[in-house]
Amino acid sequence: MRMLRWLPVHLFLVLLAVQDLGLSVEGKRLRVLALHGYMGNGNWMCESFHSWDPAILKLVQFTCLDGPFADKYSKNAYSWLNIDSDRSRSKIDQSLAYVLDFMRQTGPYDGVWGFSQGGVLAGLLTGVQAKKMEIWGRKSGDLPPLRFTVIDAAGYVPGLLEYTFSPPLKTKSFHIIGNYDPMHQGGINFLSKWQNPMVAYVNMPHAYLTSQYMNDNLKWSLEYFLKNV
Repeated sequence: MRMLRWLPVHLFLVLLAVQDLGLSVEGKRLRVLALHGYMGNGNWMCESFHSWDPAILKLVQFTCLDGPFADKYSKNAYSWLNIDSDRSRSKIDQSLAYVLDFMRQTGPYDGVWGFSQGGVLAGLLTGVQAKKMEIWGRKSGDLPPLRFTVIDAAGYVPGLLEYTFSPPLKTKSFHIIGNYDPMHQGGINFLSKWQNPMVAYVNMPHAYLTSQYMNDNLKWSLEYFLKNV
């Protein structure tokens, strides 16, 4: 499914790409907003879920969203923020406002799943909503609260809106950390920003989670988490 979303005129980018992935009766699964990685898009992320075990897929319905910032040179490549050069309140706030608008239009969502840069934003989004912060005139506290957050191959970025994680978030969280991922240590550092996080270490590089990397322990852990949020 594709839909349009008008943002403030200085954003320029108004097109969202959305794809729903679901296998069972509507209303029976957890609704999960999925945020892709840097230079990715929602379709690629949703495609990565198709190979999962049906026992997990029957628990969730993913809505995969394109980031607001289109790359100038790569087709169908989007991002949420530029971590290397911007740890202030510009693109970050734009992305948060963009997602809050989308959640208000298409929600409610039970949880958010973020991969890589999308995982960084998913953490910030959870903190913003937990603290009922207002972003660009968008009230986050009047949205139904997120019940859980999944941080997939994403590392904590020191100096990036740190107050959103102080005190550590009470929202239930599941963290997927790749043993061969260059973000490995950052993912470990992210754990301290959550109360009682659940974590799975997987022998995988920095990549979307597919059945290729989902061993029995991860399957069991993720299924247990989703059944108990």
